[in-house]
Amino acid sequence: MKHGIYFFDRSVLTAAIQDFTAVIKEDPSNAQARLYRGRAYAKQQQYRNAIQDLAAAVHLDPSCWLAFYYRGCILRQIDPKRAVQDFSVSVLINDTQENFCSFLHRGIVYSEQCQWSLAICDFESVLALDSSVIFAYLNIGLILLLHLDQYYEAIRQFTNAIEIDPLNVQAYVCRAQAYHKIHNLPNAVKDINRAIHLYPNKSQLCILRGQYLMELKKYELASLCIHQLAEMDEESFMAQPVQQALIQSFCQNHNKAIECLREATATQPEPSMFVILGKIQMKAKKTKDALRSFKKAMKLLMTSAKILPNTFEAAEMYYLTGLCYMEQKSLLRARDAFSMAVRLHSSYPDAFYQRGLCGMQLRQAKCIRDFNRALALCPSHFQAYMSRAAYYGSKGRYSKAILNCNEAIKILPNSVRAYFYRGTLKYQNKTFRAAIEDLSECIDLNKTCILAYYNRAICYHQIKDFRKALKDYGILLLLELSKEIDFKVLINRGLLYMELGDYANACEDFKEATLLSPDDSQIFQAIGICYHRLHEFEEAVRSFDQVLKLDPVSVDAYVGRGNSYMENGHEAGCKQAQKDFLRAIHLNPKCIKARICLGYNLQALGKLQRAWSQFTVAICIDPKCHAAYDGRASVCLQMGETFAAFQDTNAALKLTTTAPLLTNRGVINQLMGYLPCAMKDYQQAISVDPNYALAYFNAANIYFHNRQFSQAYCYYSKVLQLDPRNESAVMNRAITNTLLNNIEEAKEDFEKAVCLCPFSAAVYFNRANFYNGLKQYELAEKDISTALSIQPNDALMYKFRADIRGKLGFNKEAVEDYKQAISIQEQIDSM
Repeated sequence: MKHGIYFFDRSVLTAAIQDFTAVIKEDPSNAQARLYRGRAYAKQQQYRNAIQDLAAAVHLDPSCWLAFYYRGCILRQIDPKRAVQDFSVSVLINDTQENFCSFLHRGIVYSEQCQWSLAICDFESVLALDSSVIFAYLNIGLILLLHLDQYYEAIRQFTNAIEIDPLNVQAYVCRAQAYHKIHNLPNAVKDINRAIHLYPNKSQLCILRGQYLMELKKYELASLCIHQLAEMDEESFMAQPVQQALIQSFCQNHNKAIECLREATATQPEPSMFVILGKIQMKAKKTKDALRSFKKAMKLLMTSAKILPNTFEAAEMYYLTGLCYMEQKSLLRARDAFSMAVRLHSSYPDAFYQRGLCGMQLRQAKCIRDFNRALALCPSHFQAYMSRAAYYGSKGRYSKAILNCNEAIKILPNSVRAYFYRGTLKYQNKTFRAAIEDLSECIDLNKTCILAYYNRAICYHQIKDFRKALKDYGILLLLELSKEIDFKVLINRGLLYMELGDYANACEDFKEATLLSPDDSQIFQAIGICYHRLHEFEEAVRSFDQVLKLDPVSVDAYVGRGNSYMENGHEAGCKQAQKDFLRAIHLNPKCIKARICLGYNLQALGKLQRAWSQFTVAICIDPKCHAAYDGRASVCLQMGETFAAFQDTNAALKLTTTAPLLTNRGVINQLMGYLPCAMKDYQQAISVDPNYALAYFNAANIYFHNRQFSQAYCYYSKVLQLDPRNESAVMNRAITNTLLNNIEEAKEDFEKAVCLCPFSAAVYFNRANFYNGLKQYELAEKDISTALSIQPNDALMYKFRADIRGKLGFNKEAVEDYKQAISIQEQIDSM
């Protein structure tokens, strides 16, 4: 017996069995020999012999708890009920630490029978006998985690296991899954990281870590996990070609993924494998190869009658084929493939949606039916709502399109695309403020959405919120833009600056735009206009020259250059301008702008009849051109035809009511002596444009003429508020202040007038008159002398100086001034 036990302990089982058999032959009632031989048979997997010996041992010694235990272990898989009985008898005989394995195995059998509470009791009994048994903690934790949903208690059990064995990977993985269940993702990731640290080459651990990181929205770290998987050489991982191919495809190693699946399809040609291969080939932009893969899948799926079954699997193959055809721009083939997919599986919303897209690109009105069908099958189909919005938008039905965007936003509340498109639709619908709200929401979701900033700037421009529009254009120029968008932003901002009257900044933007598009004549035209408004006429001429180099038949360039020549103020410039206006008319005889400019040019050269003819031709071309009537009125006025000028101005006012036209009519009424009518026109001009200074000035002159000095003073002050450098208004207010006896204010105004116009004889003459009234004759004599030095042939001023000199006692000089005054007057009379 001892000889047999010696061999048994050293796993020399055959010799041990022979020894135990010899003992049994000598003593058939030896229970111990039966027990050991049964255990030896069990180790040799001779379970039938083992059970017979263990049953004999139990029969010979009913208190042999080991015999019950080992028989229970053998019966655990084939007869769980008898196994439970044997474990139960074993623990009844011996419930000490020596027999804790009976509790453990009985707990496992209860677990397999889904008797969770009994299983937990047995595992707890194990722990009561030996608290260092990690397996019991793990089993209790798994039951609580997987079947009883007691996640916090499960975490406690796994933590107990880890405290006993800090290197137990299974405990960390189980606790990570428990943390995941209670949405404690940071702790779940920590536990998986510990498990990976212990077993760095386990692919499943990397997959779990990637899943948890993705749920934490740490996409870069999750992506890194997939890349680590792609580099693993673990046998279990390499034995799964589909998983390996998907991971390689995720890492953009499409060729490796395709090679892996091709090897797999060579040994295992199944339809599903070819479909996955086709999908990866689509990702790799190998659409022809993908089509071949899908066709092979279809052939394998066909029945003996060469008909595809009406299953989703078959429909998906046609759907993917359709996507390939769409990629190849074969829209008709794509539409047919999607139709086949729908025929095989009538509840396929994506197939309806894609067929609708094909129809939309083929300009088929019935595409809307497919979008409707897709939404009927899947009311949360975001893309279908967006495509339906695009369809209605293309048809100009903006309200319907906006409603579809609303539904899309309900599905994806943080969709930049949905807010952006709804914003553009509202812009098209002329609801600019609502469009700004959507585009602002779009920018809040994506701070670098270039098109959102661009469109919002346009909306701000439309509602005249120029400051915010400029801010958006400024932000755009700080971002990395494409050349096309950069160009558009500079042009739009330049036009906005022009609208604000900031021609200097507009000019800089247009100059920057010329670097991006040096052959665009329109930009140089805009630069020329800016220089003209900035009174840099030579630069304006150069810009218009550049326009004419790029576009020799540009009428606007000739007109612009002509106007720039005109502003130079000398006769040679006027003649050069005339040539440009004539060229413009030669290129386009119906160009009203050119004829009006030529009319003003001829007027400036004193050729009034010809100027009148040009304005008349412009009126014949366009009887509703108020500028032509206004121009002809000014010529008539210069020719002394006051009533004709009055008629033309009235005709212009019938077409449009502007402050300048009303003021012009007021001037004509004033010249005709109809001062009340003139005042009425000036007041109406002020009501039309409260910032039109000339209307206030003319009205002030009438008040002055009517000796209504207080009103005149108020109106001159308004003129100077609008135009502080208006020397005529300053001088007239100085005279008004003199008459109102506002001496100090009058002095200040005369000082301003002298500063604004230091070479005006009239200013010095009027101030001399002012000092004369104050009996400050020395100052008066000084000012009148300055006036005569500027305008020496004025008899009235000589007479006035003579009067002042007489008052100062300079009789000799006074007599000489009187003589000079008489001499100048006689010369004038003789002429």
